[in-house]
This record gives sequence, C-alpha cells and structure tokens, in this order.
Amino acid sequence: MLKTATIFISALLIASMNGCAYFRQYETKDADLVEVSYDATCELKDNLKRTLPKNSLVVVSTLLNVDNLNKTSSFGRIISDQIASAFHNSGYQIIGMEMPIDLFVMQDKGALHLSDDAKAELKPYRPAVIVGGVYAPGKKNAYVSLRIVDLHSKNIISSTDFSVPMGPDAKVLLESKEVGSAGSRSGSAVEGATTPAVEEAAPQVETETPAGPIQ
Repeated sequence: MLKTATIFISALLIASMNGCAYFRQYETKDADLVEVSYDATCELKDNLKRTLPKNSLVVVSTLLNVDNLNKTSSFGRIISDQIASAFHNSGYQIIGMEMPIDLFVMQDKGALHLSDDAKAELKPYRPAVIVGGVYAPGKKNAYVSLRIVDLHSKNIISSTDFSVPMGPDAKVLLESKEVGSAGSRSGSAVEGATTPAVEEAAPQVETETPAGPIQ
C-alpha cells in the first residue's frame, strides 16, 4: 500500500513539473523595443506627406496613456527616447518634452489644437514638427499609435501604428506615472546635446526651411 502511494505521489510531482515547464515554454516573450522603435521611425519618415529637411528641429513628446493623457509610463518614455535617437541619427535636431498633448484631437478643419501652455513651452524653440502619440496596454499586447504634426499648419503629415507583446519587461515598463513626474525631460535633449535644450544634428548640405511661428 505504501509503495502504491509513493508511486502515485511521484506521478503527481512529475505531472506538476511538466506543467510548469509547459507554462514557462509558452510564457510571452518581450519584443526588442529598440528595434521596434527604430522601425516605427523609418515608417514615419517613409509616410511623410511633405519633405522634412535634414537639420530641422523636431520635438519628440513622451507617449501618453490613451485613457488618461496626464499619465505616461517608463514604456512611453523609453519608446519616445528611442524614436528621438533614431531621428537624431538621421540628421535632425531633437528636443525631448513631456506634455499632455493629444495629437489625435483635431479641430473642425483638421488642424491640431494646442493649449496655451503647450504654445508657451514650444514657442522659444520654433520647432518644425512634433512627434508623439499614445499607447494602450492590452491583455496580450500593448498598442501604439504615432503621429508627426507640422507645427506651422497644425496638420498631420505622417502616422504609423504598431504593437508589442506583453512580456515581463513590457508589463513592468507600462506601470503608470504622472506626466511631469520624476524622470521627465521636458525641454531637454535626449542625448549628446550641445546646449541645455537642443540636441544638434550633424551639419547637412541640404538647406532647412524655416519653421513658422507657433500660433
């Protein structure tokens, strides 16, 4: 009887271990966020409806939670920083900002509405465009929508979407943070800046079209 019970318990342990191994084998894996961000930046540049001259000043705003534009996360910040790096490596000047701007709410004529606070923050730099977007955490994936808005016309000139699996890293990075909380870099360069605010791109032969005033 004891021998039979021992065999039964051993069988249960083996089945339990196999079940754990099965779970680990099919656990969701994280995507390479650097690769995803750089690919998304390439798509944004490929989808441009007008030329964005090299050495133009580009504001990259932290990605926001689609359900609450006053909240972001480490995920929203690192994706926007990686996008900023990709633009900088392509020859653009970069400013990284964290503002509750909804690039998806347009006025009747299809132009972006900027709050007075946003206008005041952007005005000293006179950037050509702003890059930003929103993300939505799901059960199996996190979904991201990006846009480039011309700050002179306030029109969307490029957009793209992508998703990443909800692996263990993504879940941790997606924990909510208040916009402007510790870790924000409003009005700061992302890397290697030559001034406190603007990250300079390498000199380009192509001439730059001056950006219009922020209205």
